[in-house]
Amino acid sequence: MERWKGLTLLVLLAGCGSARESGANFSYQQASALKAGGVGVGTMKDAKDPHWWRVDVKSEGVLSAKVGGIRDMDFVLSAFDADRRELMRVDETGVGGDERFIGLGVQPGTYYLVVANKNPTANNPTQEYRLETTFEPSRGRERRPNASALTAQPIEADGTVRGWYWPTRNLLSDDPQAQDEHWFSVDIQKPGLFLLNVDVSEVPKVDPILEVYDTNGYKLQTADSGGVGEGESLRNFGVRGPAKYLLRLRSKYAGAGNPDVPFDLMTELLPYQGRTEFEPNNQRADATPFELDSIQGTIAPAGDVDWYKVTISTDAKFLLRAEVGGVPGMELTLALKDAYGNDLVAVDDAGKEQPQVLTGWGVTKGDYYLVVAEKTGKKSDARDAYTLSKKVTPWQSGLEWEPNDSTATAQALKPGDSVDGYFAPKGDQDWYEFNLFQKATVELDLTGVINVTPTLTLFDQEYKELANASAANPGEPVQLTRELDRGTYDVRLKPADPAQNNVRDKYSFRVLVK
Repeated sequence: MERWKGLTLLVLLAGCGSARESGANFSYQQASALKAGGVGVGTMKDAKDPHWWRVDVKSEGVLSAKVGGIRDMDFVLSAFDADRRELMRVDETGVGGDERFIGLGVQPGTYYLVVANKNPTANNPTQEYRLETTFEPSRGRERRPNASALTAQPIEADGTVRGWYWPTRNLLSDDPQAQDEHWFSVDIQKPGLFLLNVDVSEVPKVDPILEVYDTNGYKLQTADSGGVGEGESLRNFGVRGPAKYLLRLRSKYAGAGNPDVPFDLMTELLPYQGRTEFEPNNQRADATPFELDSIQGTIAPAGDVDWYKVTISTDAKFLLRAEVGGVPGMELTLALKDAYGNDLVAVDDAGKEQPQVLTGWGVTKGDYYLVVAEKTGKKSDARDAYTLSKKVTPWQSGLEWEPNDSTATAQALKPGDSVDGYFAPKGDQDWYEFNLFQKATVELDLTGVINVTPTLTLFDQEYKELANASAANPGEPVQLTRELDRGTYDVRLKPADPAQNNVRDKYSFRVLVK
């Protein structure tokens, strides 16, 4: 007898805190009372009718609910506000499955939870279902519904918000195939330039996509470099305050979600100091000003192209040298463009994970653009930054002036003078032009450069080839001597193999008159 008394006590204790349906609760007027954070118990004797529960909330917070426990039922769980506007609807499972929503944002007032069944053959009038609710503070939590730009949840520019990729579908959308989405708004009220960094933590089974929009609905940036079960990062998104931006977070694949593991969306707002790219900078009009000696950027998402603006403000001749460091798993390219975005030179010499170097390009007063990209257009990683460095030095006689890769841009050279230059990038050829004012014997001397087999070709003023010479091996010098009449002559220097180049070591070329 004592044993049965103990079991009876356990059953009574287990039932404490549970609310039972009060009669036919098939409408909001007949709704059964349920405390926020409490448990409701009922039966689906009338399986075709919705079962309404009334929840009176006394403070701001987030309300979550889960229903289950009956074999024959195919549950649908909904939440309504006091005016019976449907806020959420969940139908993720089939017959016998549980349904839940997580993190409904609520204010003091009345809300309704509705348990319905959509299985027309359901017949289980005695087994009880359990409607379990939790109520938590809203600080640091996503507050549903926020599945559209109109309902975007305001969040701090420096903070963390936690949410769940659940449900996977937005059943309140006009589109029956619509996926669930998570929208947040970031309001930067301070004037000035800032960088916004956003990180989304990894969640098993989910491949997230993070997008940034302006208030006009124009998509500014996309972060989609991770895979299933990986996080996502947006780095160095440029913000001109005061301004407001919208963040859209969603699962890449339909039906992919996780009600058990939350995501954390972390935002960071930093003053812009010119040390990193200012995204978006994927076109000339949005180029990041490149004023310091070096700057960092990332290739994300796939296909990202980063433009940097270099301004020469002095009316003189300069040489621009630039280098972009390697990034794990990627082959970067570096290009130089003029003020209108036209190509001047492209550098693609080094290969995967290696730096690309632009050597000694001649620039004058005006704007130029350095453009960094990933060669295939298919790879990205917001976690690994590249470093782009530049050096602008005054040009002086005796230095190569690029471009000089054709007869039209041949660089003038006086007999007796020498010039230092580079065989770079791949396919480079350098033209020089000199004048003879009387017949003489001319010696052309070209020093050797490691990894390059240099060739030297002499042309008359009609660009007819007169003579040529080539080094026997890479790194060796080459010399050509010829008696020439008075006139204008051009010399072409280039590697024997167009793939040969050397961005580190200069050659020296000299014209001697004997």
